[in-house]
Amino acid sequence: MVWGFVLGLVGAGGGLVMLLQPWKSCPEIDDSSTACPATSAESVLLFVLLVISLLGVGLVAKALLTSPPGGEPRIPPGPRGFGADGQ
Repeated sequence: MVWGFVLGLVGAGGGLVMLLQPWKSCPEIDDSSTACPATSAESVLLFVLLVISLLGVGLVAKALLTSPPGGEPRIPPGPRGFGADGQ
């Protein structure tokens, strides 16, 4: 589960940085770095970061939804016991 959190944070943080691109400026278009057109290499990197983030979310979901050997699922019951009896 730790790897899932790490991958999710790396993917989300890197994706946010690539989306905002604080190092890039386009004075001919606008004074905002978010309005700059992305190159193909930046688009590929953003896609890779998205895949890493989704992989991390999937690993966390798998860790939460699978039950340990010989035990109950690790999902806690909801409010007022909803879900405790399989409802």
